[in-house]
Amino acid sequence: MKNKIIRTVCFLLLLFVFACNSEEAKQTTEHKDTTATTTDAHTASARPAHWGYHGDEGPDHWATLSPAYALCAQGKNQSPINIEKLHVSSGATWSLNYKNTSLHISHNEHMNEIIDNGHTIQANIDPGSSFTFANKTYALKQFHFHTPSEHTIDGKHLPMEVHLVHQAADGSLAVIAILVVEGAKANANLEKIIANLPETKGQTKQNKTDSIDIQVSIPRDNHAYHYIGSLTTPPCSEDVQWLVLRQTIVATADEIKAISSRIGPNNRPTQPLNGREVKLDDLKKMQ
Repeated sequence: MKNKIIRTVCFLLLLFVFACNSEEAKQTTEHKDTTATTTDAHTASARPAHWGYHGDEGPDHWATLSPAYALCAQGKNQSPINIEKLHVSSGATWSLNYKNTSLHISHNEHMNEIIDNGHTIQANIDPGSSFTFANKTYALKQFHFHTPSEHTIDGKHLPMEVHLVHQAADGSLAVIAILVVEGAKANANLEKIIANLPETKGQTKQNKTDSIDIQVSIPRDNHAYHYIGSLTTPPCSEDVQWLVLRQTIVATADEIKAISSRIGPNNRPTQPLNGREVKLDDLKKMQ
């Protein structure tokens, strides 16, 4: 009888231990499932939301596409802007040091190397070109195109705008914007770029035999409208130094069409100035 009682107690203990282990295993499995779901959701939310220039993905809706794009609606120092020539003041001096570069041209819907440009043709730049302002050097990383222009002068768009994107060692950005007008004279740099355009989106073409002289694209009048703005594409990050060159450069109708037919229209509407001051700075070319 005593042995029977002992066997019964042992059996009950085994059942209790098994039940505890089963519940613990169930909880562990549930925890793993929850963790996996949370991780998947976090990963999904970390992916940049797709945006564009038309319809429900256009500039008016950027801020609604992702919390990361909130500044596109809430920012007070956004770009581009309308520049009124009579409302500018004298500013500081910038020192340019641009060199020749070989051609590394990409045509992607979204570029992730320096900034997300949206639908554009982008040319990546060999190291060595830069400009200096207030003892900070900004290295030229790439340039890309917008058709029509993003900035307006006295309320008017121009056919095309080129953005030369620079980055300092601390990660801060500065963009020199060159406005393009239509004319009879061909643009040598644009001709080389057009000759090397990728055939399809997502393709990158390199040409190490031809080079372009970026300095040639800078007009003889180096004055620029300078203001503090933002990226003109999501996430619309602010504190970007903008220099919109006062003098335009010329391209033929065919050259402008060759670019615009690939990418345009890809301009963000102008944004409120919100009391920001626009200064007229002088970009000195280093000898």
